[in-house]
Amino acid sequence: MAKLQLKNLRKQFTPNVIPVKDINIEVEEGEFLTLLGPSGCGKSTLLRLIAGLETPTQGRVIIGDRDVTNIPPGDRNIAMVFQSYALYPHMTVFENISASLKLRKIPPDEIQQRVNDVAQKLDLVNLLARKPKEMSGGQRQRVALARSLVRNPEVFLLDEPLSNLDALLREQVRAELKQLFNAQQKPVVYVTHDQTEAMTLSSKVAILSDGYLQQLDAPHQIYSSPANKFVAGFVGSPQMNLLTLKCEENYAILGDCKIYLPDFSTRKKQIIMGIRPEDVRFSRAENLGITIKGKVVLVEDLGKEKLLILQVENSAENIKVIVPYDLTWGELVTLELPTKQIHWFDVESGDRLLQ
Repeated sequence: MAKLQLKNLRKQFTPNVIPVKDINIEVEEGEFLTLLGPSGCGKSTLLRLIAGLETPTQGRVIIGDRDVTNIPPGDRNIAMVFQSYALYPHMTVFENISASLKLRKIPPDEIQQRVNDVAQKLDLVNLLARKPKEMSGGQRQRVALARSLVRNPEVFLLDEPLSNLDALLREQVRAELKQLFNAQQKPVVYVTHDQTEAMTLSSKVAILSDGYLQQLDAPHQIYSSPANKFVAGFVGSPQMNLLTLKCEENYAILGDCKIYLPDFSTRKKQIIMGIRPEDVRFSRAENLGITIKGKVVLVEDLGKEKLLILQVENSAENIKVIVPYDLTWGELVTLELPTKQIHWFDVESGDRLLQ
């Protein structure tokens, strides 16, 4: 059974440059793990450590029951798909897909069968005689995927493979990827900075920041229960409202409103309140949460919906809300903050406060 394990993995280039800091992750057979985070968070370096393109300063990479930490990339039985496609321009599609099999001395009949099988899965049968310059970006990306699939590796590694595609094609290829890897039942590690890719493709998401693993969980869990302020602010578009509020005894103060705090172990002078723009509602008669008044200071048209930014009455804080209709600038409205949708974070550590 194929399984990928990263144990206390660390990469240090200089005393001040440590892109990967003591990472522990397991990817089971059939799991799709996405490494998600901002530029410079360490996700590409971590992928290169798995591939063997970088040597860890400490820690181990284990594939199946083999410790491959010191094994060259070519002997790890992995397949990697790059952002740039990395196709041989002088070779046909068939030759590009079959190149790794020829190097491994696979019999010609088996090579032909494997290439035909993967070409059918990726709709490349009619393109096998073409060269890369004669194909679109989406077709080239499918060839790069075919080249990795044909090897039947133990682990698939993908480094931002959709970033060179336009939005419409990216959506199409994303759907194809999900179906394709569901059928493979091998560990997949996918690097991206695109939240939509991470949330739609993955069975697990690893959020990275400054080389540290911030949260490792299912996509819906990361969205609904972020582990800290960084994850809460990074995942979700528009970004979660994160307001630093003063505390008085058991209450957080937002404008004229006192918001009752859950029974945290210690009382705090300040606290961070988080609520997603889509969870904020206009107040109704059967009010189920906290009500505040706000003045519309900005309206952004998102097409189907509008993003409003409102300044809370008698407060310097602004709050974002998504609504299906337009409002005018300067209009005063009453908002409801459903209690169950509010997240609380510690001001100093940024960690989620359990409630």
